[in-house]
Amino acid sequence: MSLKICLAKKVLLFYAVLAPFIMIGSLYNLIDGVILQKNPTYRIGLFSLFGFVIMPLLLIVTYIKNKCEITGDRVRISKIDYLFSDYHFSIREKELAFKDRPLTSLLKKKYQVLVIQSKNTHEIVLEKDLDVFQKDIENIRNALPK
Repeated sequence: MSLKICLAKKVLLFYAVLAPFIMIGSLYNLIDGVILQKNPTYRIGLFSLFGFVIMPLLLIVTYIKNKCEITGDRVRISKIDYLFSDYHFSIREKELAFKDRPLTSLLKKKYQVLVIQSKNTHEIVLEKDLDVFQKDIENIRNALPK
């Protein structure tokens, strides 16, 4: 069984909703305000002038850094392989205070974290927040070894 999933689906959706508005606004600000100088009041900044480049780049980098593939013998997160024979995998739940909760799910109290622990040294190698939907968490649990 092979499962390919992005571990930050909610963040990608959040960025995808914001991206068109920031991109259009930054293009308007760059063309109308800076190049044509029709609009005397404009802000000069990274997102106000180059948001049409930064937002798609942010979406791509977020996807690449959170791409996960679970196969029969390993888990690959980004470009790093974690073999089932060398690592122990678990999904843990943690509670966060309201001020620490991510913007994508403010009302949720409990959050899941993928924990990868070395079998030899029992050292935690990776703790990755799972910003995915509940169905995806169940799919990940089923794909990981028991």
